[in-house]
Amino acid sequence: MRIESSFNNLSKLLQNAASSSRPASIPIAEKLTSQEQGLEQASNNGRDAVNLAQTAEGALNSVSEDLGRIRELAVQAGNGALSADDRGIIQDEINELKSSIGDALTNTEFNSIKVFDGFDGNIQTGPNSGQGRQMVIENTSLDSLGISDFDVTSDFDIADIDNAIDQVSESRSNLGSQTNSIESNIRFNEVARENTLSSRSNAIGEDFENAILELRQSQLQQSIQTQVQSLQQTEEEDKLNIFG
Repeated sequence: MRIESSFNNLSKLLQNAASSSRPASIPIAEKLTSQEQGLEQASNNGRDAVNLAQTAEGALNSVSEDLGRIRELAVQAGNGALSADDRGIIQDEINELKSSIGDALTNTEFNSIKVFDGFDGNIQTGPNSGQGRQMVIENTSLDSLGISDFDVTSDFDIADIDNAIDQVSESRSNLGSQTNSIESNIRFNEVARENTLSSRSNAIGEDFENAILELRQSQLQQSIQTQVQSLQQTEEEDKLNIFG
């Protein structure tokens, strides 16, 4: 099989390298390979963190829009010419908006993590020890925003809504700053990874690098062939079940 041929080719190259005049190239290559893989995984970690932040940002954008509408309704309720029934109708819409805000803050998840329950986790954004950063999303709810009991049918203060809007705006700003920082880490990792790949090629030689690439391609092709064969077998079994 082709994959066996690729393994044999790689094995011969390793044996030749071990007996060559540059035996030190093997441990150097191994360290560079480990570094390259670490950089790749750190970039993947960063992308997950960015997706988490964007999920939170999307929810907060919806909350911000609902708060804006509540403020508009509160200003309307401040009209002394309105009756108690008028204010009751306005409060009904406010209650619906508060329910929408509560649902967004309670139900927004990323990988089963309740985003607004308060997230504080370390994101490994580099390949080595100590190359991580904390990502924080504040606990956010109707209570923490101070609007759970907001009611225009009794005494109310529009400043309560303004404070909630300010809190959400600050949270969105913090998320934006954290996202920008992590995206910067990802870009740095990608450049460092390219440089590491180049250094590894110089250390182990082009033949060795090509042998590894060939092996990976062979493994991928074998995996695809296995899946195709499995699908064909399933189709044949289905036909037998239908016409049997």
